[in-house]
Amino acid sequence: MKSIPNEILFAEVKDRLARGEKARILLVGTSMTPVLESGACYVTLSPLDREAEVGDVVLASYRGREILHRIIRISGDAVTLQGDNCYGTEAVQQKDILALLTHVDYRDGRSIDCSSPLWQQMSRRSLRRKRYRNLAIRHLGRDGRKRLRPWYFLLLAILMWAPLNGLAAQFPNYVLGLRADHFVHASIYILCAPFLMDLILRQNSSRTKRLLQFLLLWACCGLVGITTECGQMLLPYRGYDVNDLVANFIGATLGCIIVAAYRLRRARHQSSRQTAA
Repeated sequence: MKSIPNEILFAEVKDRLARGEKARILLVGTSMTPVLESGACYVTLSPLDREAEVGDVVLASYRGREILHRIIRISGDAVTLQGDNCYGTEAVQQKDILALLTHVDYRDGRSIDCSSPLWQQMSRRSLRRKRYRNLAIRHLGRDGRKRLRPWYFLLLAILMWAPLNGLAAQFPNYVLGLRADHFVHASIYILCAPFLMDLILRQNSSRTKRLLQFLLLWACCGLVGITTECGQMLLPYRGYDVNDLVANFIGATLGCIIVAAYRLRRARHQSSRQTAA
């Protein structure tokens, strides 16, 4: 089943649905995780015997392809769909809805009726998780980082170069033998790598190029830390501190490690998705 092209597979599915029959297929794709895992469950699609409602998972035609997503909004004939693992939405019409998801059979032996309280509970939990994730994507995703990038560096310049020496009195405590403001320096520069990654890192690069790109990202983040701290030597109202410089560099390095771990995890996820497809 997995080797059948989508055009042939869904042509057969739509033919069965037109005859009033159910269609059972192996799900491939991650847009509905974690409720529906790619390659881990068979989904039963049934012809519409009732009007689709908000919260239903439906098979619909969208821009020449078929998608299995959840209805999140209905306004007259307009229906808005969204995958549980997606940030974007799809706008379709009532006539584009082909079938209703009515049953899920997992490969581990579980079988769930989509009208049962268990399925509704799983759906509500997934929707709550999606709201939190979408909030993070909105602010920390690529578009969010692009919007916040100039504000981050503006705030960084203000903190490093503005006459704020009076704030030093707020950090008299020591943590693990280090001044608390050193931890503040490091935490601020951790964000430097995520905000620069879209300008330096590229998709679909070879392993050697990826390594060079990460080294360039690390060097750029370190340069930002060096520039902002050494620039204080030119300001009569600020004081240069080598310990602050080390803290900046440590924070920038931690940020690069986090970005590298994120990109590695994402690459593995995409590789496993292509293997499943």
